Amino acid sequence: MVAGGAFCATCGAPVGGSPFAPSSPGAPPPSWQPRAPAYQPYGFPGSGPSAPAPSSATELRALSSVSLAAILGLVGSVIGLVELFATSIVSYASVTTVGSGTTLSLNLNGLYLTFGLAGVGLLFSGLELWLYRQAFRTLAPHDARFSSPATLVLVALVALTILFLLALAILSVVYQAGVCAGAGNPIPSSCINLGGLLGLVVLILAVGIFVLVGYIGLLIGIWRLGTRYQEGLFKTGAVQLIFPLLNVIGNVLILAAANSARRTVGRIVPAAGFL
Repeated sequence: MVAGGAFCATCGAPVGGSPFAPSSPGAPPPSWQPRAPAYQPYGFPGSGPSAPAPSSATELRALSSVSLAAILGLVGSVIGLVELFATSIVSYASVTTVGSGTTLSLNLNGLYLTFGLAGVGLLFSGLELWLYRQAFRTLAPHDARFSSPATLVLVALVALTILFLLALAILSVVYQAGVCAGAGNPIPSSCINLGGLLGLVVLILAVGIFVLVGYIGLLIGIWRLGTRYQEGLFKTGAVQLIFPLLNVIGNVLILAAANSARRTVGRIVPAAGFL
């Protein structure tokens, strides 16, 4: 062995450790490549290890549906406020009891206006629910937390359609009563099918329970959007939607949150390089 040598002169075995140890002067640096961290959407839990990572286009499509839904909800809320105001100042009916029986005087123009506003409001609400369901369905394959809200919103959508048909049935009963009594005349009790009218009202109340359950699912889904995208305005907006007079504010907050999340997705996802 040569003094100071790295190998034995007789057998060739390395002496004093590997000549390429990190402490050896002139040793080449270790060969390694930085590993990209496992993708988790924007650092939020809930997707699960087996769920496929969503693409930026998927995220943007879902958030675009939420933005459109918030706009429709805003219009529907304004129509609801107008209808509430009209209901508070318009007298729709008066009941008079005389010796010959009971008559009902209806303000048909006021009723038609109210039913028209209600129909337009239901139409906007239905489109709003459909868009929210599209958003939740888009995210559900990548985030299981949106599966239940998507199903519950579908329940609300079906119930709202039935509610619209029942409202048309009530309008038909009122119209037939007006035709029976003659234009401008009080409507006698004999011209009103009170049993059928009461049955329609009971059905409306029953279907309204399903609408309420679906609406709760909608609020849960919006709240989870706030968790996924770390946008507190989603959660605040969902709380505001609970109160009828604050619907306008709630939809404005949800729209602002959706637009903010879209900007975040457009900025972060391409830069991450994991999709």
